[in-house]
Amino acid sequence: MGVFSIFCFSVISFGTALVFQTQTNFDIVTEKRVVNASKIIQNLSLMQCADSCVRLAKKDGCKVAGYNSGSRECHLSSLMLDAAVENATAEWKILMPEKGTGG
Repeated sequence: MGVFSIFCFSVISFGTALVFQTQTNFDIVTEKRVVNASKIIQNLSLMQCADSCVRLAKKDGCKVAGYNSGSRECHLSSLMLDAAVENATAEWKILMPEKGTGG
């Protein structure tokens, strides 16, 4: 039972560290949405959407992500922020990788 507890603690600690790493790599702006998405992914959490953008940013493929908390849609765009975003309802959020994210 002790080994199982240590394993679970390790997994939870690692998962928490990943979440905090993703959170510190993004600026979040509410009531904005991506209008020119190059990729739309269904049924993701906010953190999964952020992670998808980070992975694509490493290939210079994601400059901004939009997330809809109602539909759980993640909209990824390779366009710069001013070309990709417009005003939206409160369920929308824009996720922008901070400078230096993605290597």
